[in-house]
Formats: sequence, structure tokens, C-alpha cells
Amino acid sequence: MPEIPTLETPAFKAAFLANERRDRINTGKVASALVVFLMPVGIILDYFVYPDRLWMFFLLRLLCSGFVGFLWFLHTRAGAERYYKWLGLPIALFPAFFIAWMIHATDGPTSPYYAGLNLILLAVSVVVHWSVFESLMAISGVLLMYSAACLLRGTREQLPIIFNNFYFLALTGVIVVTGNHFFNRLRFREFALRFELDLNRQQLEESNRKLVELDQIKSRFFANISHELRTPLTLLIAPLETLLKKFNKSIDQETRGVLLTM
Repeated sequence: MPEIPTLETPAFKAAFLANERRDRINTGKVASALVVFLMPVGIILDYFVYPDRLWMFFLLRLLCSGFVGFLWFLHTRAGAERYYKWLGLPIALFPAFFIAWMIHATDGPTSPYYAGLNLILLAVSVVVHWSVFESLMAISGVLLMYSAACLLRGTREQLPIIFNNFYFLALTGVIVVTGNHFFNRLRFREFALRFELDLNRQQLEESNRKLVELDQIKSRFFANISHELRTPLTLLIAPLETLLKKFNKSIDQETRGVLLTM
């Protein structure tokens, strides 16, 4: 089995980082588009759960979509690949902030919007596939915002509920980080194998090209040799045939045999 390339190899490192930037820009666009679309759609939930705060929440949702829409726009600009890490985290933190705001504005620890934070963590695992460090940063931000929203709104009697929700959010975060870790390892190995396969294909194509060139050189060489041999042989054979025809009767048998041999 061929050895898997590592990031210590300059060519492989450059190719892997270029592929990583492209993937992150593409997943960033998808994640941004989902936030831009799904946040305003949440007004349906607001209508049934908190109809008295419908327009206030709709304004917050539009504001969140506006911020994330700007992030989507930045992902489409030239040079975005240089700043893909800075553009990625806000995609999760903006909706988390506005959902935490709505949690604080409603029932705090008992707000059903707690489930929205789980959707954000799910998106971190399924859509963007960040590194372990970036996943930890996003999850820490979500937990911090939820804790602040609940502690500023809740009461001492609601601490068990806060702890319960925080526990499950943290547990979901652990699963997300673990999943991203193993997914990134598999993705790295897959890219390394494809890189090795492309490298072997290029080497095979180069070998085939050299073989074709060698075959062409060989053909030209034998064509030149054939030409160089035919010219002097023709100059030799023609005079010999002339001698045989002209002096056929006057030369002795031994001389005739020598001329025929020649």
C-alpha cells in the first residue's frame, strides 16, 4: 500500500490547503443561505407560540438574515478564501445570538426556542464541518449566549431547568466536536489518497509520453540508417551490374564469380 502523504510535504500541503479553502467557501455559502432563508420562516413558529411578539421577533429574524446575508456576499467576493476562517464562525454565532435574545425576551429557561440552538449545533456538524478548534469556539459561544439569556431572565427556582438544558446542549456539542474530528480525519485521508492517485496518474502519463518520444526517435534512427545504407549500396551495385552486363563474355569465370559475390 502506498504511503499516505502528510502536510510536511510542500506540494501536498499547498494542494490540501487550497482544497480546504474551496470547500470551506462552498459550505459557508450553503450555511449562510440556510440561515438567510430559515430565520424569517421561523415567523410561523412565532405566530403560534408568541403571537404578541410576532413583529418584534420578525424584525430580529430579518436583522439576523441581513447580517448573515452580508456574510454570504463576502463569501462570493474575490479573495474570500484568504479569510474563510473569519467568515465561518459568525454564520453560527449570529443566529445563536438572536435566538438567545428571543429566549431572554420570552420565558428564559423554559422558552421553547432553546431547540433552535440545537439546530445550530446540528448545522455545525452536518453542513460546515469545521475543525475541532472552530467547533469548540462555536459551541462555547452558543453555550455562553444561552447561559447569559437564562441567567438574566430566570430565577433561582429555574436553575435545574437551566442546568438540564445546558447539559444537553453541552452533550450535543461534545458529539458535534467528536463527529467533526473523525469526519476531518476521513476527509484528510480521502484527499491524500486522491492526491496520491493523481500523482501516480501524472507519472504514468509522463512515462507514456517518454515512451512515445523514444519510439519516435527509434523510428527516425532506423529510417536514417536505412537511408544511409541504401545510398552507398546503390552506388556500388549499379556499377557492378554494368560491369557484369558489359564484360559478361570477356571475363573469366573466377572474376565473374567475384563480381557476383560483390
